[in-house]
Amino acid sequence: MKAEDLLENYPVHHWAKYMPHMPQYTKYAKDNANVILAGHKIDDVYNQFCHARASLIFMEVDDYGKIIEKNNDINLKFIRSKFLFDALALYNYCIDLSWQVLYLYYGDAHIGITQDNKYYLQATQDCNMDNLQVRLAIAKRDGIYKHVREFMDTELTHELRKSYNYIKHRGTYHIEGLGLNDDTLPIGLDGNMQIKMLNRQTISLDDLKEKLINFDIAFVKYFEDIIYTLMPEDFIEKTMGLEDMLQMARSVEVWNKKKQSDK
Repeated sequence: MKAEDLLENYPVHHWAKYMPHMPQYTKYAKDNANVILAGHKIDDVYNQFCHARASLIFMEVDDYGKIIEKNNDINLKFIRSKFLFDALALYNYCIDLSWQVLYLYYGDAHIGITQDNKYYLQATQDCNMDNLQVRLAIAKRDGIYKHVREFMDTELTHELRKSYNYIKHRGTYHIEGLGLNDDTLPIGLDGNMQIKMLNRQTISLDDLKEKLINFDIAFVKYFEDIIYTLMPEDFIEKTMGLEDMLQMARSVEVWNKKKQSDK
């Protein structure tokens, strides 16, 4: 499959509809701020996911114009490896952000988190797999944790997570066909003893691209299950009532007064 085919076969642009706007704030921020936080974070996943897909699609371009000096095999491999590594990182960002969707939804939420960025950042700073497990256990949502754990434990997710961490902590990979990656010096000593050289793991652009395409497909199914489990069916509706607007305004006013009195 070509990366471009993902756009038609596995559409995700409907995820952008979960970005909260005035109708959602007036309806949910007062009593269900966790839904607002989850919707905002779904949009974060959507944006990073689109960037990841774009990087894969850019790998399939044949003419990069002025981006590369010459349209030869070496330069093509270099620019495509750049987009490949971008995609690898971005898809891994999506994994972390998908945890935050759940972490925020099942956390302690109040209207102040939507009004002060400090509280919002505090609400996300401790999110990791271990803390997510604890939070979901407290909420008695073991089924959702199992869903996340099963996705993380697939061979493909595990391999791409490992590759991402390899680059983050150890440097980079050697791209097959791009430069040298010898593991010994090109000379021998007495007794044919070879002097070893530091080298890097070698990857194939085509192989890793295929794995990322398959990961993209798997992530769409995994994340849509999360969205449809958490978000109210009417969340994306654009209608709103005057009473909801007035109640939210009162709630924000009360919260602001309390914030000032606590100083």
